[in-house]
Amino acid sequence: MSNPVVIADQVLQEVTSGQFELKHVETQDKSAPRIEEGVTVKKIDRDGFLNEVKSGPSLKHAETVDKSAPVIEEGIQVKKVDRKGLLNEIEAGKELKNVDK
Repeated sequence: MSNPVVIADQVLQEVTSGQFELKHVETQDKSAPRIEEGVTVKKIDRDGFLNEVKSGPSLKHAETVDKSAPVIEEGIQVKKVDRKGLLNEIEAGKELKNVDK
């Protein structure tokens, strides 16, 4: 696959060399928006609009029930894990037995 930069350079050299005679072309720019006659754009009160945005909406108080905490029944105690011992046990590995079906 050819390098696009090299190809562009080659085309530019051919065009600027005078080897080819280029024809003049008329273009029509249709990129401008089409606005019908009589249509106007009204000005807005920017300061009023910005003040309204800054003031924010009026919010009502909402009661919520947070159920995100874990539910641990009474009398249950959570033991601490010997993390270092667990990691050592995992690192040591275990020999698995073959089980016949």
